[in-house]
Parts: sequence; structure tokens; C-alpha cells
Amino acid sequence: MAEALLQPAAFDRFADDYDAGFAHSIPGRWLRHAVWRQVGAHLWPGMRALDLGCGTGEDALWLAHAGAQVTAADGSPAMLRVTADKAARLGMADRVVTRLIDLNAIDDLGGPYDMVLSNFGALNCAMDLAPLAAALRRAVAPGGMVALVVMGRFCAWETLWYGARLRRTAVRRWSGRSTADIGGAAIPIRYWTPGDIVRALAPAFQPVSVHPVGVFLPPSDLFAGLERHPRHLTRLMRWETRVAGHPWLARLADHHLTLLRHV
Repeated sequence: MAEALLQPAAFDRFADDYDAGFAHSIPGRWLRHAVWRQVGAHLWPGMRALDLGCGTGEDALWLAHAGAQVTAADGSPAMLRVTADKAARLGMADRVVTRLIDLNAIDDLGGPYDMVLSNFGALNCAMDLAPLAAALRRAVAPGGMVALVVMGRFCAWETLWYGARLRRTAVRRWSGRSTADIGGAAIPIRYWTPGDIVRALAPAFQPVSVHPVGVFLPPSDLFAGLERHPRHLTRLMRWETRVAGHPWLARLADHHLTLLRHV
């Protein structure tokens, strides 16, 4: 129970800085749009969508702009307030509703949904994928899509950059378990492979495609330094575009996107 209470408080403290540090950075925006390009082919006006682990609502607002009726769910009340404020400012309050959830005590996700999107590592805070898979089976309509973007178990950028500096960060993901400093609190993290996700959601969900997200672009803690070198940044984004359709590179990327369909 103490851990469950700690996580929302930690992410509450992170809410005011998240957009500046990631969502509104040049690499962060580019990577989010890369995910949207893959997910966008499965959207249509009037669909029902769940943004699971919505953070500050960037994906929820994109889904709403595409014509979806969106439930934006997160474990942090502060993140949900930011999401609701954004939706109101953009005139989308009627298309985006917020909901408080705990990824480690999932029961009813609502629904039925035609699309569930969980972007940029929210599910790395889930210690077990089995309860999530059971909840998704109940919540996703037949034929509906699930798009899950999580931090992978091996990130080439992280290993090479921090390994050259003899820092333990280079190998922190390899065991599949670690901790992250969020809002001054040490939060337990699980690093899932695409295979972990596919196995956990089978047989109710069948894999459609897997995509690397962040092979050439580095993890977000290196964004600020990279933005000071715009020519290098442009080159890395161009290379990133070229490898988006190569699923085997997902094992080297900072994040990976797995798309599945409910059969």
C-alpha cells in the first residue's frame, strides 16, 4: 500500500516539468509524432479511445483531435489536472474525460474501446502484465487495437554512452528490473520486451507490428545536450525515420511500440 501511495505523489511532483523536459522538446515531439504515424492508420472519427497512463495529455488531445471520444487515465491527480486544463483551453473538454487509475491495481478500465494507447513508458511502472492483459480483454472491443510504447530491456544509446563513462546506468535495464528517480522518489521499474507484451496479451490479442522508437535519438536525459547541436539532431531524426519499419531494431531502441488487435 505504501508503494501505491508513493507513486502518484512522485509523479505529481513531476507534472509541472514534464512537458518542458520531454513533451515539448524537439526530440520528444519528433518521437511522439513517429508513434502517431504508426497509430494514426487505425483511427477513425467517433471511435472510443483510452489513453492509459496519459501523463499531461498530449496523446489524449491528439486522439480527440482525430475525432475520438477519449478517456485519459493516469495514477497522478496532478497529471490529470494538467490534461483536463489543456482539453478545456483547446475546446475539447467534451471529448476528453479523465479517470484516476493504478496500473498495479487494475480492475475495470471501462469501455468498450476501439483503441487503447499507452505511450512512452507508462507501463514500465506496471510490475505484472497479467492483470493488465485481463483488464484489456474486458475493455477492448472485438477488432479493437492496442498500441503499447514501453522502455525496452536494452538501449544501445544508454549502454554505449554511459558505458564509456563507466556508469552503472549503462546496464541498469539488463535484468528487466530497476528503479527510477521520479520527483525525488525511487520508483520500481520493469523493462518489457516486445515478446513479453505479445505473450502476456495472447491469445486474445494478436500482434500486428512492432516498431523501434529511439534507435538513433537518445534517451530523454540527453535531449538538452542534443538540442544544442541542431545539425546532428536533424541527421539523427532522418536516420530514425529510415528504420521505423525494421522490427528487429526494437531490441536496441530506448522504447518500442507493439500494435495488437483484439480477436
